[in-house]
Amino acid sequence: MKLRKDFITVPILRYKGDRTDEKHADWLELLFDLIFVAAISRLALNLSDSYNLITFLESLPLFFAIWWGWAGHTFYLDRFGTDDIFSRIVTMLQMVAVASLAVNVKDALTTSGAGFAISYAMLRFILVAEYIWVGRKLPQASPLTNRYSLGFGLAATIWLISAFVPDPYRFVLWGVALLIDFLTPFTAGEIHINFPPHPTHLPERFGLFSIIVIGEAILSLEVAVSNIGTAFITELMGLMGLIIAFSLWWGYFEEAEGAEERVQDRGDQIAKYQLWLYSHFPFMLGVVGAAAGIKHVISLPFGFELASSDTWLMCLSLALALISISLIFISSFKWEDCRRRVLLNYRMPYYLVIALVIATGFLSTVVSGFTVLLILTILCIINVIISLRETPEAVCQL
Repeated sequence: MKLRKDFITVPILRYKGDRTDEKHADWLELLFDLIFVAAISRLALNLSDSYNLITFLESLPLFFAIWWGWAGHTFYLDRFGTDDIFSRIVTMLQMVAVASLAVNVKDALTTSGAGFAISYAMLRFILVAEYIWVGRKLPQASPLTNRYSLGFGLAATIWLISAFVPDPYRFVLWGVALLIDFLTPFTAGEIHINFPPHPTHLPERFGLFSIIVIGEAILSLEVAVSNIGTAFITELMGLMGLIIAFSLWWGYFEEAEGAEERVQDRGDQIAKYQLWLYSHFPFMLGVVGAAAGIKHVISLPFGFELASSDTWLMCLSLALALISISLIFISSFKWEDCRRRVLLNYRMPYYLVIALVIATGFLSTVVSGFTVLLILTILCIINVIISLRETPEAVCQL
Protein backbone atom coordinates (compact mmCIF):
# COMPACT_ATOMS: atom_id res chain seq x y z
CA MET A 1 0.00 0.00 0.00
CA LYS A 2 1.36 3.41 -1.01
CA LEU A 3 0.77 6.54 1.01
CA ARG A 4 -0.84 9.54 -0.62
CA LYS A 5 1.59 11.90 -2.32
CA ASP A 6 0.50 14.71 -0.03
CA PHE A 7 1.16 12.72 3.16
CA ILE A 8 4.45 14.57 3.75
CA THR A 9 5.62 17.53 1.69
CA VAL A 10 8.84 19.50 1.99
CA PRO A 11 8.40 22.77 3.93
CA ILE A 12 8.57 25.97 1.90
CA LEU A 13 8.81 29.64 2.77
CA ARG A 14 5.17 30.61 2.51
CA TYR A 15 5.79 34.27 1.64
CA LYS A 16 8.97 35.64 0.08
CA GLY A 17 8.06 39.31 0.10
CA ASP A 18 7.88 39.63 -3.66
CA ARG A 19 4.67 37.72 -4.31
CA THR A 20 1.07 38.83 -4.00
CA ASP A 21 -0.57 35.41 -3.72
CA GLU A 22 -3.60 35.21 -1.48
CA LYS A 23 -3.50 33.04 1.61
CA HIS A 24 -6.35 32.63 4.05
CA ALA A 25 -6.97 30.67 7.21
CA ASP A 26 -7.96 27.06 6.58
CA TRP A 27 -10.52 25.00 8.47
CA LEU A 28 -7.95 23.29 10.69
CA GLU A 29 -6.56 26.66 11.79
CA LEU A 30 -10.05 27.75 12.79
CA LEU A 31 -10.51 24.58 14.84
CA PHE A 32 -7.10 25.26 16.39
CA ASP A 33 -8.34 28.70 17.48
CA LEU A 34 -11.46 27.28 19.10
CA ILE A 35 -9.44 24.84 21.21
CA PHE A 36 -7.34 27.72 22.55
CA VAL A 37 -10.38 29.87 23.24
CA ALA A 38 -11.76 27.01 25.34
CA ALA A 39 -8.70 27.37 27.59
CA ILE A 40 -9.15 31.16 27.75
CA SER A 41 -12.83 30.65 28.60
CA ARG A 42 -11.83 28.48 31.54
CA LEU A 43 -9.61 31.29 32.84
CA ALA A 44 -12.40 33.81 32.27
CA LEU A 45 -14.77 31.62 34.28
CA ASN A 46 -12.27 31.53 37.13
CA LEU A 47 -12.17 35.33 37.07
CA SER A 48 -15.96 35.56 36.96
CA ASP A 49 -16.32 33.23 39.94
CA SER A 50 -13.87 35.30 41.99
CA TYR A 51 -13.77 38.77 40.48
CA ASN A 52 -10.98 40.60 42.25
CA LEU A 53 -7.53 42.00 41.60
CA ILE A 54 -5.70 39.02 43.08
CA THR A 55 -7.45 36.52 40.81
CA PHE A 56 -6.82 38.82 37.83
CA LEU A 57 -3.09 39.07 38.58
CA GLU A 58 -2.85 35.32 39.16
CA SER A 59 -4.45 34.76 35.75
CA LEU A 60 -1.95 36.97 33.90
CA PRO A 61 0.92 34.45 33.44
CA LEU A 62 -1.52 31.65 32.61
CA PHE A 63 -3.32 33.84 30.07
CA PHE A 64 -0.01 34.88 28.50
CA ALA A 65 1.20 31.28 28.29
CA ILE A 66 -1.97 30.24 26.47
CA TRP A 67 -1.88 33.24 24.10
CA TRP A 68 1.84 32.79 23.43
CA GLY A 69 1.31 29.11 22.66
CA TRP A 70 -1.33 30.07 20.10
CA ALA A 71 0.85 32.83 18.59
CA GLY A 72 3.87 30.52 18.32
CA HIS A 73 2.15 27.90 16.19
CA THR A 74 0.29 30.57 14.21
CA PHE A 75 3.56 32.23 13.18
CA TYR A 76 5.04 28.86 12.27
CA LEU A 77 2.10 28.00 9.99
CA ASP A 78 2.20 31.45 8.45
CA ARG A 79 5.88 31.20 7.51
CA PHE A 80 6.48 27.51 6.87
CA GLY A 81 3.20 25.62 7.18
CA THR A 82 2.22 22.96 4.66
CA ASP A 83 -1.23 21.49 4.29
CA ASP A 84 -0.08 17.88 4.05
CA ILE A 85 -1.54 15.00 6.03
CA PHE A 86 1.39 14.73 8.44
CA SER A 87 1.24 18.46 9.29
CA ARG A 88 -2.46 18.11 10.04
CA ILE A 89 -1.73 15.23 12.40
CA VAL A 90 0.98 17.26 14.15
CA THR A 91 -1.42 20.19 14.55
CA MET A 92 -4.03 17.88 16.02
CA LEU A 93 -1.45 16.59 18.51
CA GLN A 94 -0.93 20.21 19.54
CA MET A 95 -4.69 20.52 19.98
CA VAL A 96 -4.58 17.55 22.36
CA ALA A 97 -1.93 19.38 24.41
CA VAL A 98 -4.07 22.54 24.42
CA ALA A 99 -7.15 20.55 25.46
CA SER A 100 -5.09 19.25 28.38
CA LEU A 101 -4.14 22.85 29.16
CA ALA A 102 -7.82 23.78 29.27
CA VAL A 103 -8.55 20.93 31.66
CA ASN A 104 -5.69 21.83 34.01
CA VAL A 105 -5.82 25.63 33.89
CA LYS A 106 -8.65 25.95 36.42
CA ASP A 107 -6.47 24.88 39.35
CA ALA A 108 -3.07 25.47 37.70
CA LEU A 109 -1.87 27.48 40.68
CA THR A 110 -2.89 24.81 43.18
CA THR A 111 -3.59 21.14 42.54
CA SER A 112 -3.18 20.81 38.76
CA GLY A 113 0.00 22.83 38.27
CA ALA A 114 2.03 19.79 37.24
CA GLY A 115 -0.52 18.82 34.60
CA PHE A 116 -0.58 22.36 33.23
CA ALA A 117 3.23 22.51 33.04
CA ILE A 118 3.51 19.14 31.27
CA SER A 119 0.75 20.08 28.80
CA TYR A 120 2.41 23.37 27.94
CA ALA A 121 5.82 21.73 27.62
CA MET A 122 4.42 19.18 25.17
CA LEU A 123 2.82 21.96 23.13
CA ARG A 124 6.13 23.80 22.84
CA PHE A 125 8.22 20.67 22.23
CA ILE A 126 6.06 19.88 19.20
CA LEU A 127 6.68 23.41 17.90
CA VAL A 128 10.43 22.97 18.44
CA ALA A 129 10.33 19.70 16.47
CA GLU A 130 8.60 21.53 13.63
CA TYR A 131 11.30 24.20 13.52
CA ILE A 132 14.06 21.57 13.58
CA TRP A 133 12.35 19.85 10.63
CA VAL A 134 12.16 23.11 8.69
CA GLY A 135 15.82 23.93 9.43
CA ARG A 136 16.91 20.61 7.97
CA LYS A 137 14.71 20.74 4.89
CA LEU A 138 15.05 24.48 4.27
CA PRO A 139 18.71 25.40 5.01
CA GLN A 140 18.23 29.09 4.21
CA ALA A 141 15.81 29.27 7.12
CA SER A 142 18.23 27.74 9.64
CA PRO A 143 19.45 31.11 11.07
CA LEU A 144 15.90 31.69 12.28
CA THR A 145 14.86 28.12 13.07
CA ASN A 146 18.04 27.39 15.04
CA ARG A 147 17.43 30.36 17.33
CA TYR A 148 13.80 29.44 17.80
CA SER A 149 14.58 25.78 18.42
CA LEU A 150 17.18 26.64 21.03
CA GLY A 151 15.17 29.31 22.87
CA PHE A 152 11.77 27.62 22.74
CA GLY A 153 13.36 24.25 23.51
CA LEU A 154 15.09 25.61 26.61
CA ALA A 155 11.87 27.20 27.82
CA ALA A 156 9.90 23.98 27.21
CA THR A 157 12.50 22.00 29.15
CA ILE A 158 12.12 24.36 32.12
CA TRP A 159 8.34 23.95 31.94
CA LEU A 160 8.73 20.17 32.02
CA ILE A 161 11.16 20.29 34.97
CA SER A 162 8.79 22.58 36.86
CA ALA A 163 6.16 19.84 36.90
CA PHE A 164 8.35 17.94 39.39
CA VAL A 165 9.24 20.95 41.54
CA PRO A 166 7.03 21.90 44.53
CA ASP A 167 5.31 25.24 45.00
CA PRO A 168 6.29 28.08 45.09
CA TYR A 169 9.53 27.29 43.26
CA ARG A 170 7.51 25.87 40.39
CA PHE A 171 6.10 29.30 39.67
CA VAL A 172 9.58 30.85 39.67
CA LEU A 173 10.53 28.39 36.92
CA TRP A 174 7.37 29.30 35.02
CA GLY A 175 8.40 32.96 35.12
CA VAL A 176 11.89 32.13 33.85
CA ALA A 177 10.49 29.94 31.07
CA LEU A 178 7.99 32.60 29.95
CA LEU A 179 10.73 35.22 29.90
CA ILE A 180 12.96 33.04 27.72
CA ASP A 181 10.03 32.26 25.45
CA PHE A 182 9.18 35.95 25.12
CA LEU A 183 12.75 37.11 24.47
CA THR A 184 13.65 34.41 21.95
CA PRO A 185 12.13 36.17 18.89
CA PHE A 186 14.05 39.35 19.78
CA THR A 187 17.37 37.49 19.53
CA ALA A 188 16.74 36.98 15.82
CA GLY A 189 16.87 40.74 15.20
CA GLU A 190 16.76 41.63 11.52
CA ILE A 191 16.85 37.98 10.48
CA HIS A 192 13.07 38.38 10.48
CA ILE A 193 13.38 40.51 7.33
CA ASN A 194 14.36 37.43 5.33
CA PHE A 195 11.30 35.53 6.56
CA PRO A 196 8.48 38.07 6.59
CA PRO A 197 5.01 36.99 7.67
CA HIS A 198 2.35 36.92 5.01
CA PRO A 199 0.80 40.41 4.69
CA THR A 200 -2.79 39.15 4.68
CA HIS A 201 -2.80 35.71 6.28
CA LEU A 202 -1.27 36.59 9.65
CA PRO A 203 -3.46 39.69 10.28
CA GLU A 204 -6.46 37.60 9.31
CA ARG A 205 -5.46 34.92 11.84
CA PHE A 206 -5.10 37.48 14.64
CA GLY A 207 -8.37 39.10 13.60
CA LEU A 208 -10.21 35.78 13.69
CA PHE A 209 -8.81 34.93 17.11
CA SER A 210 -9.78 38.38 18.41
CA ILE A 211 -13.32 38.06 17.11
CA ILE A 212 -13.68 34.61 18.70
CA VAL A 213 -12.55 36.01 22.06
CA ILE A 214 -15.04 38.90 21.74
CA GLY A 215 -17.73 36.42 20.73
CA GLU A 216 -16.96 34.27 23.76
CA ALA A 217 -17.32 37.36 25.95
CA ILE A 218 -20.72 38.09 24.41
CA LEU A 219 -21.81 34.50 24.98
CA SER A 220 -20.76 34.67 28.63
CA LEU A 221 -22.90 37.80 29.09
CA GLU A 222 -25.91 36.09 27.53
CA VAL A 223 -25.46 33.12 29.86
CA ALA A 224 -25.20 35.46 32.87
CA VAL A 225 -28.47 37.19 31.97
CA SER A 226 -30.29 33.90 31.35
CA ASN A 227 -29.10 32.48 34.68
CA ILE A 228 -30.37 35.48 36.65
CA GLY A 229 -33.70 35.99 34.93
CA THR A 230 -35.55 38.07 32.39
CA ALA A 231 -36.28 41.16 34.50
CA PHE A 232 -36.12 44.40 32.53
CA ILE A 233 -33.15 45.78 34.47
CA THR A 234 -31.20 42.56 34.03
CA GLU A 235 -31.84 42.54 30.28
CA LEU A 236 -30.94 46.22 30.10
CA MET A 237 -27.59 45.56 31.75
CA GLY A 238 -27.06 42.67 29.37
CA LEU A 239 -27.77 45.03 26.48
CA MET A 240 -25.22 47.52 27.80
CA GLY A 241 -22.68 44.72 28.01
CA LEU A 242 -23.37 43.82 24.39
CA ILE A 243 -22.94 47.45 23.32
CA ILE A 244 -19.53 47.57 25.03
CA ALA A 245 -18.51 44.32 23.29
CA PHE A 246 -19.74 45.65 19.94
CA SER A 247 -17.75 48.85 20.46
CA LEU A 248 -14.58 46.84 21.06
CA TRP A 249 -15.23 44.91 17.85
CA TRP A 250 -15.75 48.21 16.04
CA GLY A 251 -12.61 49.69 17.53
CA TYR A 252 -10.44 46.75 16.50
CA PHE A 253 -11.77 46.12 13.00
CA GLU A 254 -12.98 49.57 11.90
CA GLU A 255 -11.06 52.15 13.88
CA ALA A 256 -7.65 50.45 14.17
CA GLU A 257 -8.05 48.12 11.15
CA GLY A 258 -6.29 45.46 13.19
CA ALA A 259 -6.88 42.70 10.64
CA GLU A 260 -5.86 44.67 7.55
CA GLU A 261 -2.86 43.88 5.35
CA ARG A 262 0.60 44.51 6.83
CA VAL A 263 3.83 44.35 4.86
CA GLN A 264 7.20 43.93 6.58
CA ASP A 265 9.91 44.38 3.97
CA ARG A 266 12.32 46.75 5.73
CA GLY A 267 14.21 46.66 9.00
CA ASP A 268 12.47 49.75 10.36
CA GLN A 269 9.13 47.97 10.11
CA ILE A 270 10.03 45.19 12.53
CA ALA A 271 9.34 47.37 15.58
CA LYS A 272 5.95 48.42 14.20
CA TYR A 273 5.05 44.80 13.45
CA GLN A 274 6.05 43.77 16.96
CA LEU A 275 3.97 46.60 18.43
CA TRP A 276 0.98 45.34 16.46
CA LEU A 277 1.65 41.75 17.53
CA TYR A 278 2.16 42.30 21.26
CA SER A 279 -0.72 44.78 21.55
CA HIS A 280 -3.10 41.87 20.96
CA PHE A 281 -2.31 40.31 24.32
CA PRO A 282 -3.47 43.26 26.47
CA PHE A 283 -6.41 43.75 24.10
CA MET A 284 -7.69 40.21 24.68
CA LEU A 285 -6.88 40.44 28.38
CA GLY A 286 -8.89 43.65 28.58
CA VAL A 287 -11.83 42.08 26.77
CA VAL A 288 -11.89 39.11 29.16
CA GLY A 289 -11.47 41.31 32.26
CA ALA A 290 -14.17 43.77 31.20
CA ALA A 291 -16.63 40.97 30.33
CA ALA A 292 -16.09 39.32 33.72
CA GLY A 293 -16.69 42.67 35.41
CA ILE A 294 -19.92 43.24 33.51
CA LYS A 295 -21.11 39.77 34.52
CA HIS A 296 -20.31 40.72 38.12
CA VAL A 297 -22.47 43.85 37.82
CA ILE A 298 -25.34 41.85 36.30
CA SER A 299 -25.25 39.45 39.24
CA LEU A 300 -25.71 42.26 41.77
CA PRO A 301 -29.17 43.34 42.96
CA PHE A 302 -30.23 46.56 41.27
CA GLY A 303 -28.95 49.65 43.06
CA PHE A 304 -26.10 47.88 44.87
CA GLU A 305 -22.61 49.35 44.72
CA LEU A 306 -19.66 47.42 43.38
CA ALA A 307 -16.70 47.03 45.69
CA SER A 308 -14.20 49.77 44.97
CA SER A 309 -11.51 47.31 43.83
CA ASP A 310 -13.98 45.52 41.54
CA THR A 311 -15.04 48.79 39.91
CA TRP A 312 -11.44 49.76 39.31
CA LEU A 313 -10.68 46.34 37.84
CA MET A 314 -13.57 46.58 35.38
CA CYS A 315 -12.74 50.15 34.36
CA LEU A 316 -9.03 49.44 33.98
CA SER A 317 -9.74 46.28 31.96
CA LEU A 318 -11.90 48.23 29.52
CA ALA A 319 -9.30 51.01 29.36
CA LEU A 320 -6.61 48.40 28.67
CA ALA A 321 -8.58 47.10 25.69
CA LEU A 322 -9.07 50.63 24.35
CA ILE A 323 -5.39 51.52 24.82
CA SER A 324 -4.43 48.36 22.95
CA ILE A 325 -6.70 49.32 20.07
CA SER A 326 -4.93 52.69 19.95
CA LEU A 327 -1.52 50.97 19.84
CA ILE A 328 -2.70 48.68 17.05
CA PHE A 329 -3.81 51.77 15.12
CA ILE A 330 -0.43 53.46 15.63
CA SER A 331 1.42 50.33 14.49
CA SER A 332 -0.53 50.16 11.22
CA PHE A 333 -0.61 53.83 10.26
CA LYS A 334 1.99 55.26 7.90
CA TRP A 335 2.91 58.08 10.21
CA GLU A 336 6.24 59.22 8.75
CA ASP A 337 4.72 62.35 7.20
CA CYS A 338 2.59 63.60 10.07
CA ARG A 339 3.43 61.63 13.19
CA ARG A 340 2.90 64.44 15.68
CA ARG A 341 -0.39 65.59 14.19
CA VAL A 342 -1.78 62.05 14.19
CA LEU A 343 -0.79 61.29 17.77
CA LEU A 344 -1.67 64.64 19.30
CA ASN A 345 -4.59 65.84 17.19
CA TYR A 346 -6.38 62.93 15.55
CA ARG A 347 -6.01 60.56 18.52
CA MET A 348 -6.67 63.10 21.28
CA PRO A 349 -10.47 62.43 21.52
CA TYR A 350 -9.76 58.71 21.95
CA TYR A 351 -7.28 59.43 24.73
CA LEU A 352 -9.85 61.60 26.48
CA VAL A 353 -12.42 58.78 26.34
CA ILE A 354 -9.86 56.37 27.78
CA ALA A 355 -9.07 58.82 30.57
CA LEU A 356 -12.78 59.12 31.39
CA VAL A 357 -13.14 55.31 31.44
CA ILE A 358 -10.33 55.14 34.00
CA ALA A 359 -11.75 58.07 35.98
CA THR A 360 -15.07 56.23 36.27
CA GLY A 361 -13.34 54.07 38.86
CA PHE A 362 -13.48 56.99 41.29
CA LEU A 363 -17.30 56.70 41.30
CA SER A 364 -17.23 53.27 42.91
CA THR A 365 -18.29 54.56 46.33
CA VAL A 366 -20.70 57.17 44.96
CA VAL A 367 -22.99 55.41 42.49
CA SER A 368 -24.35 51.90 41.95
CA GLY A 369 -22.80 49.25 39.76
CA PHE A 370 -25.64 49.79 37.26
CA THR A 371 -24.71 53.48 36.94
CA VAL A 372 -21.03 52.66 36.47
CA LEU A 373 -21.96 50.25 33.69
CA LEU A 374 -24.21 52.87 32.10
CA ILE A 375 -21.40 55.45 32.10
CA LEU A 376 -18.96 52.98 30.52
CA THR A 377 -21.55 52.13 27.87
CA ILE A 378 -22.05 55.81 26.99
CA LEU A 379 -18.29 56.34 26.74
CA CYS A 380 -17.95 53.35 24.40
CA ILE A 381 -20.73 54.74 22.19
CA ILE A 382 -18.93 58.10 22.09
CA ASN A 383 -15.74 56.28 21.11
CA VAL A 384 -17.51 54.70 18.14
CA ILE A 385 -18.99 58.04 17.08
CA ILE A 386 -15.52 59.61 17.17
CA SER A 387 -14.25 56.92 14.79
CA LEU A 388 -16.71 58.11 12.12
CA ARG A 389 -14.53 61.14 11.39
CA GLU A 390 -12.26 61.51 8.39
CA THR A 391 -9.42 59.03 8.08
CA PRO A 392 -5.93 59.91 9.36
CA GLU A 393 -4.69 60.07 5.77
CA ALA A 394 -7.19 62.86 5.11
CA VAL A 395 -6.09 64.66 8.27
CA CYS A 396 -2.46 64.57 7.13
CA GLN A 397 -3.39 66.19 3.84
CA LEU A 398 -5.00 69.22 5.51
